[in-house]
Order: sequence, then C-alpha cells, then structure tokens
Amino acid sequence: MKLVPAGLVIPVLVGISGDLPYRAPQFRQVTIRVGQGPRWISVVDVNRDGNPDILVTNADAGTVSVLLGDGRGEFREAAGSPLAAGHLPNDIAVADMNGDGNPDLVIPNHQAPTITILLGDGRGGFRTAPGSPFDVHSNPHPHGVAVADFDGDGKPDVATDSWGENKIELLLGDGKGGLRTPGRFFAVGRRPYERLRSADFNHDGHPDIVTTNLDDGTVSILLGDGKGSFADARGSPFPAGAKPWQVFVVDLNGDGNVDLVVIPYQRDIANDAQNAVTVLMGDGHGGFKAMAGSPLPLGSCRGPNSVTAGELRDRQVIAVACAESRNLMLFERGGSGRFEATAIPFKGGWGSVAFARLTKDGRGELIAANNEDGSITIYFPQ
Repeated sequence: MKLVPAGLVIPVLVGISGDLPYRAPQFRQVTIRVGQGPRWISVVDVNRDGNPDILVTNADAGTVSVLLGDGRGEFREAAGSPLAAGHLPNDIAVADMNGDGNPDLVIPNHQAPTITILLGDGRGGFRTAPGSPFDVHSNPHPHGVAVADFDGDGKPDVATDSWGENKIELLLGDGKGGLRTPGRFFAVGRRPYERLRSADFNHDGHPDIVTTNLDDGTVSILLGDGKGSFADARGSPFPAGAKPWQVFVVDLNGDGNVDLVVIPYQRDIANDAQNAVTVLMGDGHGGFKAMAGSPLPLGSCRGPNSVTAGELRDRQVIAVACAESRNLMLFERGGSGRFEATAIPFKGGWGSVAFARLTKDGRGELIAANNEDGSITIYFPQ
C-alpha cells in the first residue's frame, strides 16, 4: 500500500498577460510513485465508496496503476495494482462495458493495433475482459479512445483513430465487455493523430465525436444520429491553430454549449508564434469559432503534451503540461474575462495533466503524470 507523503508549498513563477493586480496561485505539492513511464490520468470512483480514485496508465511498463482515495486527499494502491494493460497504453476511458454497474477501463495500445478492456469488480480490482486485447484494425495503430452509446442500444461502444487512412473507427460493444471487430470507418480530416473525444455538440441527445487533424490545422466534428452513424457538422472541419493534436472538451463560458481547448504538436509547427492554445467556442449546433483573445501564447512552454480545464480558487483555469521545459502553464481567467499566464514547476516528460475534485471540500486539484520520474504529483491549491 502506498500512502501520500507530506507535501510542501512550492514557489510559483509568474508571467502576467492581463490586468493587474494579479495573485498567482500557490500549491501544496504531493508526489506518489506509480509505474514506469506514466502518461494518462483518469479520476473516477472505482471501489464505490463515494471517494474519487486515480487511474494512471504507465506506458513503458504496460500497466495501469489504481490509487484508491479516502476523500481527504490521501491515496493507497489497490490490491493487485499495477495491472497489465497491454502494449504502451496511450489513453484511458471509463465506462460500464459489461452492465454489472462497476466501472471498467478501455485502453488503446500504442504501436499495436489493439484495445485492452479491463473489467472492474467494484472494489478497486480489475480483470482482463474475455477476448481482450481486441484487434481493432486501426491503421497503423490506435492512440485515443472515446466511449459512449453511439448506436442507441444501451451498450457502450468505442471510437478510436485510424489516422493512417484519415478515418475514425467505431467498434460496437456487445454488453459483455467485448467489442465487435472490425468496426465501421468514418472519414475525418488529414492525420487525426492522438486525440478524439465525445460529447453532445448539438443538443440532440446523441453523442458526437471531435478529432484533431494534425496536417489540416483543423478539428472535425462528426454528429451522431444515435444509430451508429455520423455526418459532418455544417462548416466542419474548423480551423484550430497550427498542428493541433491534443483537445479537451469543456463548457468554458457557462452557456451550456460544449467548447474545445486545443494545443499544437510543437515539433511540427513553423515558428514560436504558432506555439499557442486555441480556444474554440461551440454554438450548440455543432459549429465552432475562435474565442475572443484566442490563441493564448504558450511562451516558455516547450513540448506541450496535454491540456485540461477546470476551476481553482473559484476561477476558471486552462492547464497545459510542458514536457521539455518542465513546467505547467496555467491560464487563469481574471475578473475582466482575460486569461493570466502562470508557470509552475513540473518534473517533466511526456505525461498528462488533469483537473479533479479529490477532497470533500470540493476545491479542485491538479494532477500531473511525471513520465520520466515514474510518479504523479497532486497540486493542492492554497
């Protein structure tokens, strides 16, 4: 069992981009060992005790760590953790894949055309689903996954990328923890590399899909019909900055419409001016346009690898993990509506960042995967 150690208040490095005065956030930092090469993080109550738990895919180890929370910000490793998760686990989605009421895990395997499904027992334990890993016929291999009931039969389905042929693949779930393969393929933009996500972008009650199209500088919006088919939203694909590869789905302005936050693949951009966060505001009909003030320059951030958004100190924050410069860039919305830029230390490597409410005070915390250190760090706001 692993308990969180005592944390320290860490210094904050500030770059002001909005109105003064501005009080940069302070954090208490707590680091927890996980597996080798941690990358993607998900937060969900896997043992049904009412407290959030943390799941971490360890890419280099081919495992997933399960950290059980006590609701007070402390965590212990679940029995049997870390669990085998297939070759280079590259994302993680949570859904009840076999209808038993317990959260299960859906994990794409990078550099192998497979998806691993782990079935939860409701106590923090998991077992490999029958038939897993599933050969999903992705070309050349999957990177991201989105899980929803796309065909309306009450069973979760899985969408993944097939970027080598500029398509996504829809794999229908059998309701027993398995996937029907091969799936159906739908065209998107050029090179939908790394991320795809699902939300209801047009308020029709059916799950839709967004992909980042690296070679087009766009995002594609595929509107679902609730029967397992998709059509391009009017105006899709939408401009999304240079070399978009990571996307986070969130309602940024509280209007009830889903918005998108996108970061670039820096190694492919033409110049530093393109190293920026693009924010696209949704119109509730499947359309998107750039937010006033977007893009947000990433400045000292090198190797932006993951983006998320949430609330800290009752203020809206966009967070970006910077793999090579070893910092987290925080864009905090001030009273004027503009975003203030702050950098805080990060152990570095190609790990992700996530927001979650880990304690009963509901304040919200940041969690970063330290890919080179074999750990995660929780940032508790002070």
